[in-house]
Amino acid sequence: MAQSVQARFRYHSIDLPDGSILPGLQSVEHMRRRLAIFGVPDDLRGKRVLDIGAWDGWFSFECERRGAEVVAVDCVELDTFLEARELLGSKVDYRILDVVELSAAKLGRFDIVLFFGVLYHLRHPLLGLEKALELSTNQVLVESFVIPSEARSIPAVMEFYERAELGGQIDNWCGPSPECLLAMCRSAGFAQAEILEITSQRASAICRRHWPEPVAARAPAPHLNSVANNRTHVALFHPDKEEYLCCYFKSAETDLTVDSVFVEVDGYGVPALVVASTGPGGYQVNCLRPPGLDPGRHVVRLRTALSQRSNAVEFAMLDREGKEVAGPRPELPTVPPELCSAEFHPSGDRRLTAAKAGSLVCYFRSPVERLGCADVEIEFGNSTVHPHTVGSLGDGVWQANVLLSAGIAPNTEIRLRLAAGEWSPMSLIG
Repeated sequence: MAQSVQARFRYHSIDLPDGSILPGLQSVEHMRRRLAIFGVPDDLRGKRVLDIGAWDGWFSFECERRGAEVVAVDCVELDTFLEARELLGSKVDYRILDVVELSAAKLGRFDIVLFFGVLYHLRHPLLGLEKALELSTNQVLVESFVIPSEARSIPAVMEFYERAELGGQIDNWCGPSPECLLAMCRSAGFAQAEILEITSQRASAICRRHWPEPVAARAPAPHLNSVANNRTHVALFHPDKEEYLCCYFKSAETDLTVDSVFVEVDGYGVPALVVASTGPGGYQVNCLRPPGLDPGRHVVRLRTALSQRSNAVEFAMLDREGKEVAGPRPELPTVPPELCSAEFHPSGDRRLTAAKAGSLVCYFRSPVERLGCADVEIEFGNSTVHPHTVGSLGDGVWQANVLLSAGIAPNTEIRLRLAAGEWSPMSLIG
């Protein structure tokens, strides 16, 4: 069989167990060097590897040879891949999927994702990077065509190719500068992105989902008060919408910037887009809601360059139909919380329909470490509702906000409980 396929054109050379090679445009030595640039270890036993845009499959087969469980994905099925897999006796799982069809729900998540020679072929390159991030537990190895770096006032630029301007191919859509490539990787949600090499208009970049571990603390940990959706001001997010996390926190440090605040969602780093002061000791940091989050509860923490991690605050992802998913709930005390006060705050922006009348703001005490909106019930008038946001004020004091479409009469009775615990004593809305 090997002799019958020797004459077939390949992009990848394929080295066979008997020492012969199926020749391709790229030599085996060149491709080994490409993996070495990224520091891919010789021993990949116990690792899962995803090869996006596998083409003839050398990288897939080489990672399998090093011991990994490998899934190879491409938009078309190639005989050259199938022939090589048979000659090698390979068990690589070969899937025919476009990048937009990839998801962790279909494929699971991987220790290493290869994203070689794919980005500039995509009509939606940032979406492609988000898909790679969703499928990764940490490392995505990106190799792409880039345009030369030049002296520009804005170095992060990208050329767009409407037709066949790049190499005469109709599926070459963009050429980022190296600076733009890194900016796109961070904008897709990677905590760290680093160029390892640029040669012959090709750049190799390693992307990581985790921040470096914090050094010994030289400043107190910040206190994370609450997390909300920038559009709706509630702690709910939709998987198909482009929404941002607004994180409100307190810190003893001054002059914090996007380079000194490190947000984490479920332990994965998320780059800050803006950090702003909200008053003495108060800050707001905004970042993109990470793509590919499962429906249910998710945990946010943050730290500064000089501190350890903050307390945890929760938000929830809806399913694709926009419904809340009941997930595991932390064990909560059955004793009633202490309802300190409840206040009606008129709306400061009557354009927002969800809070047109204002907000019901409840302050209560409970020794719990973490609460989600689904953990709190508030009863007032003839209504029993979950709050739209729950915030930790520190020292066991919590704030629960309910956005209102209609006002509340003064002295309306109100009470509050955690999960299915006991209700607090009745109080009056001030």
